[in-house]
Amino acid sequence: MESTGNNETTITLYDEIGAFGAGSKQFLGDLAKLAGQHIHLRINSPGGSVIEGTAIYNALRRHKGGVTVHIDALAASMASVIAMAGAPVYIADNALMMIHNPWTVSMGGSEDLRKEADLLDMLKVNLRNAYVRKTGMSETDISAMMDAETWLDAVDAVALGFADAIEEGVAAAATATPENLRARFDTFAKAKPMDNIEPTAAPEVEATVVSESAPVEQPATEPAPAVEAEPVAQEVIAPAIEEVVETPAVETPAVEEPQAKIAGADSILAKYNAVITERDEAVAGLKEASAKIETLHNAINTEREALARLERSLGLSAARQVPVVTPTENAANIYDQWKNATGAEKTRIFRANRKALEIASKNLTPQ
Repeated sequence: MESTGNNETTITLYDEIGAFGAGSKQFLGDLAKLAGQHIHLRINSPGGSVIEGTAIYNALRRHKGGVTVHIDALAASMASVIAMAGAPVYIADNALMMIHNPWTVSMGGSEDLRKEADLLDMLKVNLRNAYVRKTGMSETDISAMMDAETWLDAVDAVALGFADAIEEGVAAAATATPENLRARFDTFAKAKPMDNIEPTAAPEVEATVVSESAPVEQPATEPAPAVEAEPVAQEVIAPAIEEVVETPAVETPAVEEPQAKIAGADSILAKYNAVITERDEAVAGLKEASAKIETLHNAINTEREALARLERSLGLSAARQVPVVTPTENAANIYDQWKNATGAEKTRIFRANRKALEIASKNLTPQ
């Protein structure tokens, strides 16, 4: 953590989520010391424990000072869910996001494995809801993206609503590719079988996380949680945990800023509400335009049928074919504009025509 002044603190999350990296107990303890401050959360993480990550995600959503998320290189798996707590979310122009279904390493009889499968399905719903809440996409579309293990670059992440804007990235981040990151996930999976052999481990972690008062009782004894697995952590992820574990944020006084807290939170909320209102107005305009197109489409079809009846009654062949204008064709035109645009213009077209682009995307996607 690093205090940046103006009642703001930057938290750098450059590690796995869970026992081998950034644990929820340490994170919530640090966050409790920053009550009312605005958080800038910088993420470069391959993900990790769903339970630990869910506790961090919920704590960030509860934080009264507001949270701005910056995806510096990678927000994958559980780290992408944590990123959904930001309002807004910025992604570097050379960064990546990845979403997929939760998975585990387990052992036991057939009934044990069936219970594990049911638990994974339940966890998937919880993770899916976080993406739906942020993007506004349908549960079906998000579920399909999770099933396919979907990688998103900065443009796709903004276009689909996972991020709100693109910021200039760091050149070194371009070395992260889906292939070498996938290898890191596989290494991480092989390193964690002991987590699932002990069924009592998960409930203990969850119980610690759920308790709202837990942060009060963990001031200086927290560096202990992840000590036993240090060798594995060195092998799997970038060595930035020391920066996260240190808690120099005590220097930031929590007494002097009651009015600043309220003003900062109100300003952020006002900007957020303005963006939401703009989006809703654009959606309403699109619906009205679609209704008009549908009305004109029906009128054209009615006149075309009347013309055909007249031609048949006179024994004439049709002199010309009356074109049928469909909402799908209109959506395809908008899709072409969006596809050929770049940067901010591409984002503007997407936000103003989300429904039309969804229609075009479904028609263009092989079934």
